[in-house]
Amino acid sequence: LAFDCSNSNPAPVISGVNTLLLSASNIPVPDILALAATPSGDGIVQLPGTFGVNALSVATANIGVGGNITVTADTGDAALPLTLLVCETDPVSGACFRPLADSVTSSMSPGATSTFTIVVNGGGFVPFNPVTHRLFIRFRDGDGVIRGSTSVAVHTQERSRWRQVPPLRH
Repeated sequence: LAFDCSNSNPAPVISGVNTLLLSASNIPVPDILALAATPSGDGIVQLPGTFGVNALSVATANIGVGGNITVTADTGDAALPLTLLVCETDPVSGACFRPLADSVTSSMSPGATSTFTIVVNGGGFVPFNPVTHRLFIRFRDGDGVIRGSTSVAVHTQERSRWRQVPPLRH
């Protein structure tokens, strides 16, 4: 996609922000719509410190045929000091059905909705650069073809912006 106005340069292409993933098949396949939500509600996973931990949730709907879908999270082309773990969750309680792992495979029926949590563990400082410092959540069919994806930005918050917890009173 290209966006341009008179007397200006086109907007830069930012993978996961203003790009479109298109997949096709000669046979019906799962088609996953995915929507990510961050705790701050702004599409940014904010890690509280260099080794901070935070999470995001992803809601999905399968608008294709049923099939097994493998869910993974990665940082795209950026080598970021993060560990990403995934689990499928109960949509009401948010509890993981199974322990966190590098990936999770879920059987998704036609028209079914599913929810997932991605836990982000910091392993170093991630500067604020939402163009290149992103988390990509990908949904692959049994042949490894991406049938849906979403992304959010990620960064390490400055210490002065950490949420302050009031001291305990005895």
